[in-house]
Amino acid sequence: MKKVSEAELEVLKVVWRKQETTSNEIIKELNYRTWNDNTIRTLINRLIAKKAIGISKREGKNYTYVPLIKLDEYREFAKKHFLSQFFDDSAYVCVKFLIEKDEKLREEIELLLEDLKNNEVK
Repeated sequence: MKKVSEAELEVLKVVWRKQETTSNEIIKELNYRTWNDNTIRTLINRLIAKKAIGISKREGKNYTYVPLIKLDEYREFAKKHFLSQFFDDSAYVCVKFLIEKDEKLREEIELLLEDLKNNEVK
């Protein structure tokens, strides 16, 4: 699996959400961005080249795109990359950093620990 850029991830999120979508629908969904339509089409082509999305239908010049990787699979890949890049592959170091720097995250992690104790997290 290849890492996608932040811009490519915005497009990929639309494809994940819709499961089947066209470039025009992606452009419409991303209208809050200041990107040119051709920029979005370029991002789509990059995602195809990275095998993150694929073409499921062709009707003339219109294509329907589908995700080739699952959201959870990409999250796992991104998590490993993130931990490797910033925390020496250590979830412990990452969580320690988070709770030392952010009180809200500390509270959320305390809730997570409670869930772990009660076997509510698998």
